[in-house]
Amino acid sequence: MIYEDEIDRSKYKIEYNGEKFSKDLEAYKVIVIGRYGVGKTSIINSLMEKEVEGEYEPTMSIDIKNIQAKVNDKIIQISIWDSCGNDKFAQNTPNLFKNTYIALLVYAINDKEKSFNELNIWYNILKEHSYGSIIFLIGNKNDLEKEREVTIEDAETFKNNKVDIKIFLETSALKRNNMDKLLDYITISIYEKETKEENKIDDAMKPGRITLKKEDFTKNKEKKKKKGCC
Repeated sequence: MIYEDEIDRSKYKIEYNGEKFSKDLEAYKVIVIGRYGVGKTSIINSLMEKEVEGEYEPTMSIDIKNIQAKVNDKIIQISIWDSCGNDKFAQNTPNLFKNTYIALLVYAINDKEKSFNELNIWYNILKEHSYGSIIFLIGNKNDLEKEREVTIEDAETFKNNKVDIKIFLETSALKRNNMDKLLDYITISIYEKETKEENKIDDAMKPGRITLKKEDFTKNKEKKKKKGCC
């Protein structure tokens, strides 16, 4: 399910080059935020076309994965940031949100009381620490339709009350429902924003453009071996 702003993917030729690393290559930062247990890590692994099996241990702090794409003739490197699903950790870690180009605001469709009702907390933290980010609202775990607690109408109402949410999409990281579409939407949104003349402002004002260094991809490996969140 997507809300009203579906992107016509047929207008673009997109090729993904898999996980690539180029030292000091400029990239576009995508962060995945929301309460622990909504499937943020599973979404990222599914986006990277890795098999998702069951649930993962909670991310301890920040984990970063990288993917390159070619849209028409433009090479785009995307840096996807996974974060601890603890709002206090996020509130006290403003660098998590610095230079965010796209934010995936994630809830689980089978958890209204916690994951969906806490979306405002995560939205407000993002807006406090990030300038000009494109926001996607993602309802994950739509393979659990029989356990659904959050209706499409609930999500549409939330989106309507937040004028800067561009896309609403339901997904299943486990079954890979809409995951290819989500990755294309991320890539095309970056491409469109970067190629529009009205958005060609000073680099210092552009959100989400960062320089990747090797340590960005290795610094959290040891931390992820531990259990628990934060």
